Amino acid sequence: MSGGGDGLESASLVRHGSTAGRSYMSETGVQREGASGRGGSGSGAAAGVAGAGRDNVEASDELDYVESDAPLLSQFHEDAIQQAGTGAFQRLLLLIVGLGLAADTIELFVVAYVIPSAEVELCMSGTEKGWLAAITFIGMMIGAMIWGSLSDSVGRRRALLSALFVNALFGIMTAFMPTYGNFMTTRLCSGIGIGGGIPIVFAYYCEFVTQAERGRQLSWLLVFWAIGGVFTALMAWIIIPRTGITVVLDEELHFSSWRIFLVVCSLPSFAAVIGLYHMPESPRFLLEKGREVEAMMVYKKIFKWNNAHNPGAEYQITELELPSGTQRPLRRSNSPQGTAKNFGADITHGLENSMGLFLQLFMPPYFKTTILLLFVWLASSFGFYGLSVWFPEYIKLVTSEEYNRNATVIKNTRYEDHLINNTRLDNIHYFNVDFENVTFKKTVLNHVLFLNCTLYNCIFSDIRSSKTFFKYSILHQINFTDTDMHSYRFPDCEMDNITFHGLAPGCQLDFDYNIHYKEIFQENLIGQLTMIPGTLAASLFMDKLGRVKVMSISMTLSSISAFFIWFLKSKTGVIVFEAVFNFIFISGWNGLDIATTEAFPTHIRTTAYGFLSAASRIAGVLGSLWFGQFIYSSQAIPMLTTSVVLLIGALFSLKLKETKDNLV
Repeated sequence: MSGGGDGLESASLVRHGSTAGRSYMSETGVQREGASGRGGSGSGAAAGVAGAGRDNVEASDELDYVESDAPLLSQFHEDAIQQAGTGAFQRLLLLIVGLGLAADTIELFVVAYVIPSAEVELCMSGTEKGWLAAITFIGMMIGAMIWGSLSDSVGRRRALLSALFVNALFGIMTAFMPTYGNFMTTRLCSGIGIGGGIPIVFAYYCEFVTQAERGRQLSWLLVFWAIGGVFTALMAWIIIPRTGITVVLDEELHFSSWRIFLVVCSLPSFAAVIGLYHMPESPRFLLEKGREVEAMMVYKKIFKWNNAHNPGAEYQITELELPSGTQRPLRRSNSPQGTAKNFGADITHGLENSMGLFLQLFMPPYFKTTILLLFVWLASSFGFYGLSVWFPEYIKLVTSEEYNRNATVIKNTRYEDHLINNTRLDNIHYFNVDFENVTFKKTVLNHVLFLNCTLYNCIFSDIRSSKTFFKYSILHQINFTDTDMHSYRFPDCEMDNITFHGLAPGCQLDFDYNIHYKEIFQENLIGQLTMIPGTLAASLFMDKLGRVKVMSISMTLSSISAFFIWFLKSKTGVIVFEAVFNFIFISGWNGLDIATTEAFPTHIRTTAYGFLSAASRIAGVLGSLWFGQFIYSSQAIPMLTTSVVLLIGALFSLKLKETKDNLV
């Protein structure tokens, strides 16, 4: 029977009798009996070895991990969790860690909603906006590596608690940052926090559920990932202005709407932190560290919560049934846990051991599993995050092309002694037009082009403009008062006797008033909503078919569906395709998350997940950059790239060993 990793098959396990009198046998033939099975010379010998082993532990501050005992601990943990039952405790824990998982989606998508508003107030160039999006991935990559290893050293609960607290704290701080540099710093730290939390969420929750229910339970947990995306889209819809011009007006407020949006989006992390504070440590982790007394207290706590309706029920398994004595001495904790001093020492110790844990991933018997999962993670992230960038940008392109086709073109016309007052000129192209003694007053110029025009003795007063340019034109005796007509709006023009009074203060970048965020919100909301039924559908097959089959089938179907990108010519078509693609692909992503959690033994579980998650963030950035290059040039390249990459991921996934029967 496997104990959660390829290298744990060397120790076979024989179970006898009922739960209360169950005995555990290792490959050495030494029997470890339960409360009802102790006695005889064999028991006495085992007890003697156990006593010697415990004496040695008390004299030593460190314990080496002995691999041959892992199946024994895994089987005992499985029996203990089965006896504790599944009920109110797991439902509450699901909600708490689910909020932590939702925070990951929020962290990923919040930037897309914030950038259009923040770029006005923080005056961000195109390059700076690109780095703002990338900094989140960089932070997540750093956090996954650091906290993944820490979780295997200091414990699931404490590591997850600290990671989510960092995310929540810096998420709030981001809303108050006045400059681009400060904003980037807090965004990086917020990303580090949530990146560190994701590897722990799955390991922590799976160690509280039985093997038979693990696939379904973890699939339900993954529903919160989609819920996080829906929450972000809905909050953006409610809080953030929906058009470009309202964004500019909103900037004049003391505390802009996008800052309120950031505060609201930090609430799930704070809620998860409060909930985790009252949750216990993973009992499987405690067993691994030899803290069996604390583990038994956790099992009994779970049993008590799940049997609150039956106060007379008693937990049947006792410390006497622990598989201790001959192979691996177990340690009782002699020092108080949770103090700041102990936690700081544990973090230091965990960081020192992180390299050793990391190197184990590339040694037998885990090397093959690590490499196969790495390729699947890279393929999935490259394709998914690449398309996540391509979908909204392509919708913008289609909308922009339609907008330009509907432009009003005015040619070979003359305006003289004319007043244009308190109005909005939208999507107008003036070609070879003369303006003499014309006054533009309290007017918004949106996507207005003066091409090869002549303007003489004209006044522009109280003007706000967006994507408005004078090209190859002649301007003579023109007065600009209280406008945003900066020099870049006059390329290749002849200008004579021009006066500027009271140029609009603040950012001089040309912000597009023509962006309609309502459409972006709708597209993201629909795309995220379809992930919820996709995740629920995956939960029905995850235990029946297995993680590997679900993963390979989903990625293969996603690869095939990518060919329909060629036929996307309208905004509606893109939205429908994105919804279908997300519905199909999310099953494979969920299978990958669960298989990664189950494929490695307890002592390196989150280290492995953290490394693979960090690698996936790099692939996500590369995918975003690659797909972003071809938004305006070709649909064939995104189509073929998605299809090929996901097909490669599906092929590698077929080489993985099924993990649904592994014990954690």
